[in-house]
Amino acid sequence: MGLENREGGKWFSVYDGKFSQKVSDTTPGAIQRTNKLGKVTFEKYYDSFVGKLVNIRKQDSPYGKNWVFDFKDRQDVYHLTLGYANGMASSFLKILPNIDLSKEFKVSLSTKEVDGKKKSSLFVNQDGIALKHFYTKENPQGIPQWEQVMVKGVPVWDNTKELAFLENMVKKTVLPKLEGLPQSAEEVQAEKDFQNAGTEPVEEAINPEDIPF
Repeated sequence: MGLENREGGKWFSVYDGKFSQKVSDTTPGAIQRTNKLGKVTFEKYYDSFVGKLVNIRKQDSPYGKNWVFDFKDRQDVYHLTLGYANGMASSFLKILPNIDLSKEFKVSLSTKEVDGKKKSSLFVNQDGIALKHFYTKENPQGIPQWEQVMVKGVPVWDNTKELAFLENMVKKTVLPKLEGLPQSAEEVQAEKDFQNAGTEPVEEAINPEDIPF
């Protein structure tokens, strides 16, 4: 899948601008950290991975609702989890209609510092071509616009309708094209363990296409 030293786990998320894979404390190169729930974890970090998307689903965790994207590399299955309302997840979902889902593709992260904070963006490359959003500001393809709503007297941008649109798109046009995810008893238990641990929120740059229309 383009990930090296895969011992100790098949789940990964995004942390500090990198793909973060949960591993055992005996894994060479494992880095220890304490997450926001106070739990000690051991992780390895990667800039990119390659695989074929085989399933998409939702998951609840201590941090809230997540998207889980299941990728297959030969006989191995790996699970990328991103926050449901996370801009990085929305960016990936907006690219999905431009991906040939019958083949592998590369997912990578790029990070830069803005106003003293790290901001990360997600990119997809297939057959040597960087894929763009299918839903764009110039050509929204029916995706709802963000709306300004009042929260405690303060106007904020709300993308609830956009998220619902993307979820419906996944159900109707993406999932029927995917081969699905058979799970062993060990994988089911691993999912429960990861679900209980949760995925920490990540900060990432808002893609220009994510700016309200």
